[in-house]
Amino acid sequence: MSNIDEISEIVRKVFGLSAYTLFSAIDPDDLLSLQEKKWAFFDAINQLLDAGKIKFIAPGADCYISPANPSPKLTIQDSEAHWRATSEEIVASLSAQWPIHVDDENDPELTVYFYSIPAIIWVDDDGLLVSS
Repeated sequence: MSNIDEISEIVRKVFGLSAYTLFSAIDPDDLLSLQEKKWAFFDAINQLLDAGKIKFIAPGADCYISPANPSPKLTIQDSEAHWRATSEEIVASLSAQWPIHVDDENDPELTVYFYSIPAIIWVDDDGLLVSS
């Protein structure tokens, strides 16, 4: 994915939503193979990180609300909750976690992957941080 206009259109559609939603928006017409779509997804993440349009919650950051953790210590507004790594390091980590034997977008292992990686923090034009 190299066209910034194309990425901007995708962002307009999925702003504030999950990494899976971003992945799905990469190729809504299913013209790419899963491998091509995976690499287009990682390329889009790299470009969005470099452009300051997204951040990620730091691995292990206590900012997720759940029944077991109704009051996390951090929110996405806290800088300590942000993953402090280069875009290349983040993409390398995300791609290393991609399930190896997945060959279908509907594979349950892919669903587990998207729930297990850190959440995206979206940055709007005014600097407001939004996450799903």
